[in-house]
Amino acid sequence: MKISDTAVGAGFVAAGALIIAGTLNYPSLDGGHPGPSLFPRVLGGLMAIFGGLVSLKGLRTGDATQDVEWFLLHKSTGFINAVFVLVGVTAYILLVEKLGFLLTGALLLFVVMGRLKVRPLKALIVAVVFTAVVHFLFAKIMRVPLPLGS
Repeated sequence: MKISDTAVGAGFVAAGALIIAGTLNYPSLDGGHPGPSLFPRVLGGLMAIFGGLVSLKGLRTGDATQDVEWFLLHKSTGFINAVFVLVGVTAYILLVEKLGFLLTGALLLFVVMGRLKVRPLKALIVAVVFTAVVHFLFAKIMRVPLPLGS
């Protein structure tokens, strides 16, 4: 099967547009502070912009396609890592309300870094510090409510 740069780029444009559309009903904060829609809109916008660039590149180069040997994908480290991250994000969505942001975020980062062969002590330190910094930025500075767990 062949994958077209134009089609893949268009898919990212559509995904970015859907993300932005999904944030239109998010609440805004008082005093002009950025609300919970800021980062999803930025990421959706970046997905759409870069997807558009990939599509344009595909159109300009005559849309050279790549052969994808689907039966060999399970041997591709990049593909396995991408699937691993998607499974991790799904697990995060399912667990964050029960375990809370701090524990779930640190656990997800630790497991993903383990998959990427980061030494366990370094992975643990980075996961805990990064999760704490993100929590501080979102919960304290931007006042975005994050799940505490039950």
